[in-house]
Amino acid sequence: MEIGNLHNSKFFSVTIHVLIWFFIFLVPLIFIEDPVARRHFMIFGWYFFLIIAAYFYLNYLILIPRFLLRKKIFLFILFLVLGWITIGLIDIAYHYIYFNCFFIKRPHPPYYKFLIFTIYPALFALAVSLSIRITGYWLKAEKQKKEMENEKLISELAFLKSQINPHFLFNVLNNICSLARKKSDDTENAIIKLAQIMRYMLSDSKNEKVGLEKEVEYLNNYIELQKLRISDKVDIQFQIEGSPDSKMIEPLLLIPFVENAFKYGISYLEDSGIYIGLRILEDRLFFSVENKIRKKEPSMPVESGIGLKNVIRRLDLLYPGQHKLTIQDNGENYIVNLEIKIKE
Repeated sequence: MEIGNLHNSKFFSVTIHVLIWFFIFLVPLIFIEDPVARRHFMIFGWYFFLIIAAYFYLNYLILIPRFLLRKKIFLFILFLVLGWITIGLIDIAYHYIYFNCFFIKRPHPPYYKFLIFTIYPALFALAVSLSIRITGYWLKAEKQKKEMENEKLISELAFLKSQINPHFLFNVLNNICSLARKKSDDTENAIIKLAQIMRYMLSDSKNEKVGLEKEVEYLNNYIELQKLRISDKVDIQFQIEGSPDSKMIEPLLLIPFVENAFKYGISYLEDSGIYIGLRILEDRLFFSVENKIRKKEPSMPVESGIGLKNVIRRLDLLYPGQHKLTIQDNGENYIVNLEIKIKE
């Protein structure tokens, strides 16, 4: 917090406290109609409110934070009692001066009763200061807990995202290496596509959210890059329904499902294909990926794969209660269906 804001905050807090005490002092004057009673209240009330306010702030600023919250119960009770006795002695001294020095010609109660009389306002000041301080302490602890949870969430998401990038780059570089070994004319095009993908990963992916159109372009570049290394017999479809414009999504959220399909759904020995569909409604995104399972290789379980585990975790963190993910393996096809509630 800046110094100016800190000073303004303290000034506002002090002003509120002064107004509250001023209001408490004025309330009895509003309802006391008898002039004599009002005069008596003015004589005794102002100083009594001052010493009760002093007892309140003794508890609020010193005793509760330094002793009670630190579990020094004995010292807390000891200073409470000493504070109450001090208030009672001040009250006795004031009444003694009033009755004797100003020659008030009327009997007065024994002075020790003033000490007993101060118990009730002292308990009231204690209860109010205790409730306010404990409530403020609890709210501050909850705020700190929330901030820690948010920091933990941000750190965890950053860690998950950092795991996705190396895993993805490892596969793409293998593809380019394969093209280079074949001395394919598509090598240069592959490098350009990789540069476009890297630009997205190094710039836009640092943001909490990106435009859905950028994520779609990223997916399309990835698919085009993968097509360079596979046979024309492999059927690759990427269909988009609806407009991604003005929609926002977390970056690198959809790619693990596509990457998983290319890694486990492409075969050079048998017919294979991948279908990727993206349907965009007003506040919903429906994403589906389907690929055939290679018969000579075991099907990939839901929990396997670094990228897939990461994206499942990210969905749980980013869209709690706002997404639905189903993964089916029927022995022939591997089908992923994802529904996300998105915002503009």
